[in-house]
Amino acid sequence: MSTPAPPTDFQSWLDYAVATMDARGAYLDRIFSEEGTPSQHDIRSAAQEELDHLRKKAVMPWVGMLEYWQIALSQRLGRSAADIVEDNLLAADFSDGSVHVQFKDGSDLTFRRAFYVGETPADGAIHRVAVFTEQCGYHEFWIGPGDQISATSMSGARYKPSDEDLAWDSMAPVGREFGSPDFDKLMDEDAKKFKSDLAQWIQKSSDANVALQLEEDEISDARNVQLALHELGQDVTIDVAASVWKQYSQSLMASWMSGAETVQSAARTLYLNCPRDQSHHGPLTGG
Repeated sequence: MSTPAPPTDFQSWLDYAVATMDARGAYLDRIFSEEGTPSQHDIRSAAQEELDHLRKKAVMPWVGMLEYWQIALSQRLGRSAADIVEDNLLAADFSDGSVHVQFKDGSDLTFRRAFYVGETPADGAIHRVAVFTEQCGYHEFWIGPGDQISATSMSGARYKPSDEDLAWDSMAPVGREFGSPDFDKLMDEDAKKFKSDLAQWIQKSSDANVALQLEEDEISDARNVQLALHELGQDVTIDVAASVWKQYSQSLMASWMSGAETVQSAARTLYLNCPRDQSHHGPLTGG
Protein backbone atom coordinates (compact mmCIF):
# COMPACT_ATOMS: atom_id res chain seq x y z
CA MET A 1 0.00 0.00 0.00
CA SER A 2 1.45 3.33 -1.04
CA THR A 3 1.58 6.21 1.42
CA PRO A 4 -1.21 8.71 0.68
CA ALA A 5 -0.15 12.23 -0.16
CA PRO A 6 -0.82 14.90 2.49
CA PRO A 7 -3.75 17.26 1.92
CA THR A 8 -3.37 20.25 -0.36
CA ASP A 9 -1.40 23.17 1.15
CA PHE A 10 0.42 20.89 3.61
CA GLN A 11 4.00 19.75 3.15
CA SER A 12 3.55 16.61 5.25
CA TRP A 13 1.04 14.73 7.37
CA LEU A 14 2.84 16.04 10.46
CA ASP A 15 2.13 19.61 9.36
CA TYR A 16 -1.50 18.65 8.80
CA ALA A 17 -1.70 16.96 12.21
CA VAL A 18 -0.31 20.03 13.97
CA ALA A 19 -2.54 22.46 12.08
CA THR A 20 -5.69 20.45 12.82
CA MET A 21 -4.81 19.12 16.28
CA ASP A 22 -7.54 19.22 18.89
CA ALA A 23 -6.06 21.55 21.51
CA ARG A 24 -9.21 21.78 23.62
CA GLY A 25 -7.96 19.32 26.23
CA ALA A 26 -4.69 21.17 26.77
CA TYR A 27 -6.57 24.47 26.84
CA LEU A 28 -9.12 23.29 29.42
CA ASP A 29 -6.37 21.83 31.62
CA ARG A 30 -4.93 25.33 32.00
CA ILE A 31 -7.98 27.56 31.92
CA PHE A 32 -8.59 27.42 35.68
CA SER A 33 -5.03 26.85 36.86
CA GLU A 34 -2.94 29.49 35.09
CA GLU A 35 -3.00 33.21 34.57
CA GLY A 36 -2.71 34.29 30.97
CA THR A 37 -3.95 30.94 29.68
CA PRO A 38 -2.66 30.30 26.14
CA SER A 39 -5.29 30.07 23.45
CA GLN A 40 -5.79 26.96 21.34
CA HIS A 41 -4.02 28.83 18.54
CA ASP A 42 -1.06 29.47 20.86
CA ILE A 43 -0.91 25.76 21.71
CA ARG A 44 -0.93 24.76 18.04
CA SER A 45 1.76 27.37 17.32
CA ALA A 46 3.91 25.90 20.09
CA ALA A 47 3.51 22.45 18.55
CA GLN A 48 4.47 23.83 15.14
CA GLU A 49 7.59 25.45 16.63
CA GLU A 50 8.60 22.10 18.13
CA LEU A 51 8.14 20.42 14.76
CA ASP A 52 10.17 23.14 13.02
CA HIS A 53 12.89 22.76 15.63
CA LEU A 54 13.03 19.00 15.09
CA ARG A 55 13.43 19.60 11.37
CA LYS A 56 16.22 22.05 12.08
CA LYS A 57 18.04 19.52 14.25
CA ALA A 58 17.60 16.87 11.55
CA VAL A 59 19.40 18.97 8.93
CA MET A 60 21.83 20.53 11.45
CA PRO A 61 22.64 17.76 13.98
CA TRP A 62 25.15 19.90 15.86
CA VAL A 63 22.25 21.99 17.17
CA GLY A 64 21.10 19.10 19.35
CA MET A 65 24.59 18.65 20.80
CA LEU A 66 24.90 22.33 21.62
CA GLU A 67 21.52 22.25 23.34
CA TYR A 68 22.34 19.15 25.38
CA TRP A 69 25.77 20.38 26.50
CA GLN A 70 25.00 24.11 26.71
CA ILE A 71 25.44 24.38 30.50
CA ALA A 72 28.79 22.55 30.51
CA LEU A 73 29.95 24.61 27.52
CA SER A 74 28.87 27.84 29.19
CA GLN A 75 30.84 26.98 32.33
CA ARG A 76 33.95 26.10 30.33
CA LEU A 77 33.90 28.95 27.83
CA GLY A 78 32.49 31.78 29.96
CA ARG A 79 29.76 32.49 27.42
CA SER A 80 26.04 32.38 28.08
CA ALA A 81 24.28 29.14 27.21
CA ALA A 82 21.80 31.04 25.04
CA ASP A 83 24.60 32.62 22.98
CA ILE A 84 26.27 29.24 22.46
CA VAL A 85 23.07 27.65 21.16
CA GLU A 86 22.25 30.67 19.00
CA ASP A 87 25.70 31.48 17.60
CA ASN A 88 27.48 28.10 17.77
CA LEU A 89 31.08 27.79 18.95
CA LEU A 90 33.56 30.42 17.80
CA ALA A 91 37.18 30.16 16.72
CA ALA A 92 38.13 32.00 19.91
CA ASP A 93 36.67 29.12 21.95
CA PHE A 94 39.48 26.81 20.82
CA SER A 95 43.16 26.72 21.68
CA ASP A 96 46.11 24.61 20.53
CA GLY A 97 45.04 21.74 22.77
CA SER A 98 44.15 18.21 21.74
CA VAL A 99 41.87 15.46 23.01
CA HIS A 100 42.93 11.82 23.03
CA VAL A 101 40.46 8.95 23.40
CA GLN A 102 41.94 5.52 24.15
CA PHE A 103 39.56 2.58 24.02
CA LYS A 104 39.94 -0.70 25.85
CA ASP A 105 40.36 -2.67 22.61
CA GLY A 106 43.46 -0.65 21.69
CA SER A 107 41.90 1.69 19.14
CA ASP A 108 42.28 5.38 19.75
CA LEU A 109 41.41 8.81 18.40
CA THR A 110 43.19 12.16 18.61
CA PHE A 111 41.52 15.49 17.88
CA ARG A 112 43.59 18.64 17.42
CA ARG A 113 42.37 22.09 18.45
CA ALA A 114 39.70 20.47 20.54
CA PHE A 115 38.35 20.14 24.06
CA TYR A 116 35.86 17.88 25.77
CA VAL A 117 33.15 18.23 28.39
CA GLY A 118 31.51 15.62 30.58
CA GLU A 119 31.98 14.38 34.12
CA THR A 120 34.09 11.30 34.86
CA PRO A 121 32.45 9.22 37.63
CA ALA A 122 34.74 8.22 40.47
CA ASP A 123 33.55 4.62 40.27
CA GLY A 124 34.55 4.35 36.61
CA ALA A 125 30.99 3.74 35.41
CA ILE A 126 30.12 4.22 31.76
CA HIS A 127 29.62 7.91 31.09
CA ARG A 128 28.92 10.22 28.20
CA VAL A 129 31.36 12.86 26.97
CA ALA A 130 31.36 15.31 24.09
CA VAL A 131 34.40 16.34 22.08
CA PHE A 132 34.22 19.69 20.30
CA THR A 133 36.75 20.47 17.57
CA GLU A 134 37.32 23.59 15.54
CA GLN A 135 37.64 21.88 12.16
CA CYS A 136 36.40 18.30 12.53
CA GLY A 137 32.93 18.67 14.00
CA TYR A 138 31.42 17.65 17.32
CA HIS A 139 31.38 14.06 18.58
CA GLU A 140 29.90 12.15 21.51
CA PHE A 141 31.37 9.02 23.09
CA TRP A 142 30.42 6.58 25.80
CA ILE A 143 33.50 6.04 27.95
CA GLY A 144 33.48 2.86 30.00
CA PRO A 145 35.82 0.92 32.30
CA GLY A 146 39.13 0.47 30.54
CA ASP A 147 38.59 3.48 28.26
CA GLN A 148 40.35 6.79 28.80
CA ILE A 149 39.86 10.33 27.56
CA SER A 150 42.38 13.09 28.19
CA ALA A 151 43.09 16.64 27.13
CA THR A 152 46.61 17.78 26.32
CA SER A 153 47.87 21.32 26.05
CA MET A 154 50.13 21.90 23.06
CA SER A 155 51.22 25.39 24.05
CA GLY A 156 54.72 26.46 24.96
CA ALA A 157 57.80 24.27 24.61
CA ARG A 158 55.81 21.05 24.49
CA TYR A 159 54.37 21.93 21.10
CA LYS A 160 56.65 21.73 18.09
CA PRO A 161 54.94 22.57 14.81
CA SER A 162 55.41 20.06 12.03
CA ASP A 163 56.98 20.94 8.69
CA GLU A 164 53.49 20.84 7.18
CA ASP A 165 52.21 23.33 9.77
CA LEU A 166 55.13 25.63 9.07
CA ALA A 167 54.50 25.39 5.34
CA TRP A 168 50.84 26.30 5.80
CA ASP A 169 51.71 29.21 8.09
CA SER A 170 54.19 30.61 5.58
CA MET A 171 51.78 30.51 2.65
CA ALA A 172 50.64 33.91 1.41
CA PRO A 173 46.85 34.40 1.57
CA VAL A 174 45.14 34.20 -1.81
CA GLY A 175 41.66 34.73 -3.21
CA ARG A 176 39.03 35.27 -0.54
CA GLU A 177 41.41 34.58 2.33
CA PHE A 178 41.71 37.58 4.62
CA GLY A 179 44.85 39.55 3.85
CA SER A 180 45.10 38.56 0.20
CA PRO A 181 45.70 41.33 -2.37
CA ASP A 182 42.31 40.58 -3.97
CA PHE A 183 40.33 40.34 -0.73
CA ASP A 184 38.54 43.72 -0.89
CA LYS A 185 37.74 43.38 -4.59
CA LEU A 186 36.36 39.85 -4.19
CA MET A 187 34.30 40.80 -1.14
CA ASP A 188 32.78 43.65 -3.15
CA GLU A 189 32.01 41.25 -6.01
CA ASP A 190 30.45 38.76 -3.58
CA ALA A 191 28.24 41.49 -2.13
CA LYS A 192 26.99 42.43 -5.60
CA LYS A 193 26.39 38.78 -6.50
CA PHE A 194 24.48 38.19 -3.28
CA LYS A 195 22.29 41.20 -4.00
CA SER A 196 21.53 39.78 -7.45
CA ASP A 197 20.85 36.29 -6.07
CA LEU A 198 18.59 37.72 -3.37
CA ALA A 199 16.61 39.71 -5.94
CA GLN A 200 16.10 36.55 -8.02
CA TRP A 201 15.01 34.61 -4.94
CA ILE A 202 12.50 37.32 -4.07
CA GLN A 203 11.07 37.25 -7.58
CA LYS A 204 10.75 33.45 -7.67
CA SER A 205 9.21 33.39 -4.20
CA SER A 206 6.68 36.05 -5.15
CA ASP A 207 5.67 34.10 -8.25
CA ALA A 208 5.32 30.83 -6.33
CA ASN A 209 3.42 32.15 -3.30
CA VAL A 210 0.68 34.63 -4.04
CA ALA A 211 -2.16 35.78 -1.80
CA LEU A 212 -0.87 34.06 1.33
CA GLN A 213 -3.21 33.90 4.31
CA LEU A 214 -1.09 34.46 7.42
CA GLU A 215 -1.74 33.88 11.10
CA GLU A 216 -1.11 36.69 13.58
CA ASP A 217 2.33 35.42 14.62
CA GLU A 218 3.27 34.83 10.99
CA ILE A 219 2.42 38.45 10.20
CA SER A 220 4.85 39.51 12.94
CA ASP A 221 7.52 37.25 11.43
CA ALA A 222 6.83 38.61 7.95
CA ARG A 223 7.29 42.16 9.23
CA ASN A 224 10.69 41.20 10.63
CA VAL A 225 11.59 39.56 7.32
CA GLN A 226 10.55 42.74 5.51
CA LEU A 227 12.85 44.83 7.73
CA ALA A 228 15.64 42.28 7.33
CA LEU A 229 15.34 42.44 3.54
CA HIS A 230 15.51 46.23 3.79
CA GLU A 231 18.79 45.89 5.71
CA LEU A 232 20.00 43.58 2.94
CA GLY A 233 19.21 46.20 0.31
CA GLN A 234 15.79 45.02 -0.85
CA ASP A 235 12.69 47.16 -0.23
CA VAL A 236 9.63 44.93 -0.55
CA THR A 237 6.06 44.80 0.71
CA ILE A 238 5.15 42.65 3.68
CA ASP A 239 3.33 40.26 1.32
CA VAL A 240 6.50 39.75 -0.70
CA ALA A 241 8.51 39.27 2.49
CA ALA A 242 6.03 36.61 3.60
CA SER A 243 6.36 34.82 0.26
CA VAL A 244 10.16 34.71 0.63
CA TRP A 245 9.91 33.19 4.11
CA LYS A 246 7.28 30.74 2.86
CA GLN A 247 9.61 29.63 0.07
CA TYR A 248 12.46 29.15 2.55
CA SER A 249 10.18 27.14 4.86
CA GLN A 250 9.00 24.91 2.03
CA SER A 251 12.61 24.18 1.07
CA LEU A 252 12.90 22.52 4.51
CA MET A 253 9.58 20.70 4.11
CA ALA A 254 7.94 22.99 6.66
CA SER A 255 4.82 25.08 6.53
CA TRP A 256 6.38 28.07 8.30
CA MET A 257 9.85 27.95 9.85
CA SER A 258 10.85 29.69 13.05
CA GLY A 259 13.84 32.02 12.96
CA ALA A 260 12.20 35.34 12.17
CA GLU A 261 11.42 36.31 15.75
CA THR A 262 13.82 39.25 15.41
CA VAL A 263 15.06 41.29 12.47
CA GLN A 264 18.63 40.16 13.17
CA SER A 265 17.81 36.45 13.18
CA ALA A 266 15.72 36.84 10.02
CA ALA A 267 18.55 38.65 8.22
CA ARG A 268 21.05 35.98 9.25
CA THR A 269 18.74 33.18 8.08
CA LEU A 270 18.06 34.88 4.75
CA TYR A 271 21.76 35.46 4.10
CA LEU A 272 22.72 31.87 4.91
CA ASN A 273 19.87 30.27 2.95
CA CYS A 274 19.60 32.47 -0.12
CA PRO A 275 20.10 30.20 -3.16
CA ARG A 276 23.36 31.16 -4.84
CA ASP A 277 23.60 31.33 -8.62
CA GLN A 278 26.72 29.28 -9.30
CA SER A 279 26.99 30.73 -12.80
CA HIS A 280 28.39 33.83 -11.11
CA HIS A 281 31.54 31.96 -10.27
CA GLY A 282 34.01 31.12 -12.98
CA PRO A 283 35.73 27.71 -13.14
CA LEU A 284 38.68 27.12 -10.88
CA THR A 285 41.98 27.08 -12.69
CA GLY A 286 45.21 25.56 -11.57
CA GLY A 287 48.23 27.65 -10.79
